[in-house]
Amino acid sequence: MRSRHLPVRAALSLVLLPTLLTLDSTPSFGHAADTAPTDRFTADAATADASFLQQPQPQTVADGGSVTFAVEYPGALLYTWYRTDARGTQALAGSNSATYTFTASYADDDATYSVRLFDSNFVQHRSDEARLTVTPVAARVTEPPHDVSVQAYQNASFAVAVGGTAPFTHRWQRQDTDGGEWTDIAGATGAELSFKSRPADDGARFRVRVDNGHGPAAVSAPATLTVITGGGSLETVDRASFEWGVNPIYQGGNPANDGCNFFSAGTRDEFAGTDGNVRIIHRMPDGSAQAVSNATKCIPAVGSQLNQRVLFTNGTGTANPVTGEATIRWTGAFTANAYSGLVTWNLTDPTLTIAADGTGTLTAIGAGFGAGRDTPDQKTPVPARPVTVATFGQVRLDTTAGPGGGGQISPDFAGVDYFPLVDGVRSSTSAIPEQVKARPGWGSWPESFVDLQYETELAGYWHSSGLSADAEKPAMDLTVRFDSAPDVKIVPVILANPATTPTAPYVEGRDLTIRADVDGSPDLRWERSSSGAGPWATIAGESGETLTIRALDASWHNTYVRLVATSADGQAVSTALRITTAAYDAPHFTSQPADVHAIQGNRAVATFGLTAWPAVDTASIKLERSGDGGQTWAVWDGAEYTRSYIGGAQHGLLLSSIPIGADGALARVTAANVEGARTVSEPFTFRVHRATGGPQLVVLPGTRVDPAKETRLTVLGAGFDVPDWAGPTLTYSLDLGLFDSTVWTPGRAGSRDWVATSPDVSGGQIYRAYTQATGGTFTASLRVPAGVLKDDRTYGVGAFLRLTDISTWQDTFDNRSMDAWTPLTLPAPPSADGQSIVATVPEREGEFLWSIDGGDRAVTLTDAVDRGGYLQSTGELKPVTVTDTRIGGPAWSLSGQVGDFTGGLSGRYLGWSPSVHTAGGGAQAGPVVPSGLDSGAGLTAGANLGSAADGHVKGSAVLGAGLELRLPVTTEPGEYTVTLTLTALG
Repeated sequence: MRSRHLPVRAALSLVLLPTLLTLDSTPSFGHAADTAPTDRFTADAATADASFLQQPQPQTVADGGSVTFAVEYPGALLYTWYRTDARGTQALAGSNSATYTFTASYADDDATYSVRLFDSNFVQHRSDEARLTVTPVAARVTEPPHDVSVQAYQNASFAVAVGGTAPFTHRWQRQDTDGGEWTDIAGATGAELSFKSRPADDGARFRVRVDNGHGPAAVSAPATLTVITGGGSLETVDRASFEWGVNPIYQGGNPANDGCNFFSAGTRDEFAGTDGNVRIIHRMPDGSAQAVSNATKCIPAVGSQLNQRVLFTNGTGTANPVTGEATIRWTGAFTANAYSGLVTWNLTDPTLTIAADGTGTLTAIGAGFGAGRDTPDQKTPVPARPVTVATFGQVRLDTTAGPGGGGQISPDFAGVDYFPLVDGVRSSTSAIPEQVKARPGWGSWPESFVDLQYETELAGYWHSSGLSADAEKPAMDLTVRFDSAPDVKIVPVILANPATTPTAPYVEGRDLTIRADVDGSPDLRWERSSSGAGPWATIAGESGETLTIRALDASWHNTYVRLVATSADGQAVSTALRITTAAYDAPHFTSQPADVHAIQGNRAVATFGLTAWPAVDTASIKLERSGDGGQTWAVWDGAEYTRSYIGGAQHGLLLSSIPIGADGALARVTAANVEGARTVSEPFTFRVHRATGGPQLVVLPGTRVDPAKETRLTVLGAGFDVPDWAGPTLTYSLDLGLFDSTVWTPGRAGSRDWVATSPDVSGGQIYRAYTQATGGTFTASLRVPAGVLKDDRTYGVGAFLRLTDISTWQDTFDNRSMDAWTPLTLPAPPSADGQSIVATVPEREGEFLWSIDGGDRAVTLTDAVDRGGYLQSTGELKPVTVTDTRIGGPAWSLSGQVGDFTGGLSGRYLGWSPSVHTAGGGAQAGPVVPSGLDSGAGLTAGANLGSAADGHVKGSAVLGAGLELRLPVTTEPGEYTVTLTLTALG
């Protein structure tokens, strides 16, 4: 372990903001926010306090009566009354005097009340418990139902108000003739009675019997229902409208304006806001109707809900605004786009028919396209046909709904069954499971409409199934105006939501330009928020379609911006664009490519780690080779970029068939980010092993193994054309392992009794799919523990076919076509009559060195900048060079730790972002350690600056780190110094 010290100074220029902290040491009682003390008191168990001149006294009062408890204590300062019942003791809000008055309810019966107070010396005293007895009061009618007059087939409603001790039971009764018998109305057991009236109900009387079990039942005075039959006449209409949201499944919004079930005017799957007599609108929180654009079609209007509606206008026909009888036809169509348009259906030329008794239907021509979940891009036309979209039993008339009146219609659903078509024949088995029918509210849309939806593959939207979405399947109400249409606010149209050219996260320190597109010339303002849901604040000075953020910094990270366009009719709000930021990170290798071993004519892959921000342009990643020892380089033709996750690397360059002539070739990798900044790897070598023409294994670094030491081998395989299925349940795979030659050698039946196998394979198996993808090649690691190999045995790495019957999971090893074997060499034991001579050429021992670059080791951070919630000071650690040429490349690490700054400033406020300035020797940067201002220990806990894993290549690397000091805004101005101690372990 070696340690060196690096002082860090932070020169802070601060504005000190004084903070006043007020402390009140006086206990407070009697506030609404006070909580009950942790001790509980048993009623009537307190010992009388003789200091009280008057204790609270037991009280008896009727339910709803007023009660007052009082005490008298000389010189008392603070009072708090408490209530005790079976649930415990609770302080009473607003009980801060010598008396406590309230209206008692039956729930207060048998509760006790006491007071706790402080005397003039702030000594607490507690009164006796006083018990409250509340007597119940019999039920009585305080407001009887009143006479009602309604149009025939409209709802008649009666209500009653009652007093006494709750709870109450209600039983509504009906009398058909004056003096006739009163009969109970089935199911009418609430405080209100409502039903669809009929002409025969004219003159009937209604009353309610109320009881609470605490005396005789109370019976209300009767109320008379007058039913008006007829009235009005069928009138010609030519401006009728109807508005509809289908069902709640089509109301889920998405603030990103993507991924919703949206409506479109006309018969198209792309969005259109209007088409002839059809318009798509959103209902806003104030109830107004607002036009919708493609850029706002999925943005919620209220909470998470779209509140989208299709509005048909200019309907023609006849309607009676008094009775609701009507026949109205509309021309035009709308399309419902499920899954953002993957599955669509449409309705054309709807017709609304309402009979004089309020029953009726909505019919239309239905069509669409079907698409399955597995093949959403393959749309199958659903032929057009007449469908009944809705049936209903009543129209709730609204004479205020514009000229000509109108009404609300609730389509039937509950209790409606559906029997699907099976091969064109109506099934006798319901599509709704019997267990679902045991639940309230189950049902279905009309049969012909659901038939259509079975063909669109949206069957589950339209009848109960027992799944969680059942509550969203019933149809929403239809709103009808017999000779008018609602006003629609034509708000500004956002043609394009905020977007920017760079890829997020956006590079700090650069200008960021965000653009949107709005039709016309409305007033514009940009807003920002820390959440996509708000609250939103106006960005000063930004009132155009373009928002430019100069020298973007980290304060914008995870900020949302949006554009608001306002006109006289209202406003339109764009989607919110999330801004994330990141520091510029020049392209560099996080792990260098190692020497590549491959078998002639097979795949060769160079793997490496590479990062940058802005991102690496994968098209720029090239393999280059040199024929003059690295003096000049040329692109290696045929090398293809591939993603790789071998050994933690993220990138690879593949040569699909490497020739034997490439053996010994010197290579390197070049890459650039999307802006063209370039980086070059360290050189490495290709070693190509001659192919045998059949299945073969190459063992690296060689076949000599010392039984007394742990040995790590790499096995290359090539030529393994694993056969396809041998039968419906018989599948081949390849086994790989280290075997004792007495257990297995080529030509013998395979065995799972290996000495060792690779952790890179599954239970010794390499599956056919893998060898097919790699052209019959593989690379696998193999660890041979010390002491498992015996001097008097012979061993080898072997591979052979395994045949598995997946119906029984039994394995057999009889196919010899892929047998391969590479023997290992163990040191021969000395013979009895001879000597064993071993000559060893040792590797040079090498050394591990590290140093801090530069003569001045002091790091001066920038003057602290006020970031709002904290002060920020930054800087760069002096570069640290690490060189490791030791044998075997043992692991090493370099860590740093600080104490507290001078002046008592906590060292936890300091954090760092390690990096590898110059790659080499397998060095990797340590993790980012954030400032501990909000949480964590920062660098006071010690942190890894850089490290290299065991077995790394020899070489040198230069490490560095960005330093960030975040301080409380109340930090005193001045210069603070701390020592950073760097410690190497290796």
